[in-house]
Amino acid sequence: MGIQLLGAILQGAGHEVSLLDANAARRKLTTPQIVEHALRLKPDVIGITLLTPMIREAYVLAGKLKEHRFTVLGGGPHATLMPREGLEHGFDAVVIGEGESAIEEAVQALLGKIPKRSVAGWAFKDDDGSIVVTEPRPLIQNLDLLPLPARHLVDSVLYGGDESGALHCNLFSSRGCTARCSFCSGHLFGKKFRFRSAQNILDEIEHLQKEYGTQEFHFVDDAMTLHRKRLAEFCQGIADRKMNFRWTIMTRIDAVNEEFLRVIREAGCYQIDYGVESGDPVTLRRIHKPHTADMVRKVIPLTARMGIDPYVFFILGFPWEDAASLDNTLSLMKEIAPYVANFHPAVASILIPFPGTEIYEQFKTEYQFEDWWLSDERNYDEMIPARTSYYESKIFHLGNILKANFFRYDESVRKKIYEIFEFMHFHNLSKNASLFSRVQKRLLMASKQLQSISVGAERLVFRPVSMVESGIRRFV
Repeated sequence: MGIQLLGAILQGAGHEVSLLDANAARRKLTTPQIVEHALRLKPDVIGITLLTPMIREAYVLAGKLKEHRFTVLGGGPHATLMPREGLEHGFDAVVIGEGESAIEEAVQALLGKIPKRSVAGWAFKDDDGSIVVTEPRPLIQNLDLLPLPARHLVDSVLYGGDESGALHCNLFSSRGCTARCSFCSGHLFGKKFRFRSAQNILDEIEHLQKEYGTQEFHFVDDAMTLHRKRLAEFCQGIADRKMNFRWTIMTRIDAVNEEFLRVIREAGCYQIDYGVESGDPVTLRRIHKPHTADMVRKVIPLTARMGIDPYVFFILGFPWEDAASLDNTLSLMKEIAPYVANFHPAVASILIPFPGTEIYEQFKTEYQFEDWWLSDERNYDEMIPARTSYYESKIFHLGNILKANFFRYDESVRKKIYEIFEFMHFHNLSKNASLFSRVQKRLLMASKQLQSISVGAERLVFRPVSMVESGIRRFV
């Protein structure tokens, strides 16, 4: 969605824009294939979004593109946090902060049409090779002035089907964050909330329904619910326009009450994602969360009773946590489990010390992980069944953060993390009454037991199981 926004701005300025998602479900492209695509297209400027988990691949790609003399522009969270690093790894320039207000000037400067030093909010290499960082660009105050993302740049067939409605469900309604969560670099968009108007959001939804037939929407920002007057206007606008769609949000435990839940449920909200993070009181205080475990015990059941599905995030493995701390989290999970629709097993469900966070700055020296994203040593790629047990490949299916071992967990902590991930995975399976889910639970326990006896035997027995399962999923 972010790249589509930039595409809309560039198209509005008269540029020809092409978008390549090398990770689309039906188009997994390697770095050489991306370079081949660029050689066929011959663009004047290539823009790449830089995200910390994929930064090594991005730097390799930039280097390969520079071998063919392409002009490469970086942007996104990692570029904003580490602008000089991007320039040292192949990029001609990087945009710092919000790209929408800078992208057109940045492209003009890279094409030689305006002086590079006249562009605010970016970094580039001068003619003598020195790095120049220009003055910061002011944040966009009126988000309603942004164009709609250029969603037509995406081919829905590449994502698994001809229907494009589900592909275009993500929306943002605000930017900025006033929270101080020690594990998050949410200050990238500023520490003050900026909101789109309710009418502007509804106009976009009407457009998406008309253009793509989208009937469900997910608000990706943390602050959708924190401007109560605007939220009330949004809900009332749905009724006034006689609109019919379902929507989901993320919000904070401390931002919810019964009347709030009733209003949004009547307006079509059917799911809320909550960042609970921990059930340990010491951890909640140290990561600066504004809620307590007792508040969680009240809000999650209340949400379920009001007819809204609670989806819950936790983060495990803070450097001060021991097995007892994690037991507090597991106990809270078990208490709220009857009301939880899904425990979200995100990549960062095991703590990742992202740059720009309090956690990173506080512990990078002690645990020797400074600039970890540049090294293979802290790799946490997706689990591959052929290289690990069937059990591990399922409960850690988004990535093996324990392998990265940022905080040198002792065996008791590792075992407790396994136990919690198993609990979350089995809970989520239990919500799916399919035969496949019941069979997978039995297979997981068999894999775990066989792994404890013989690693080789587990591989021999379960590698064919993984292959058959993958074939079934592709067929279905």
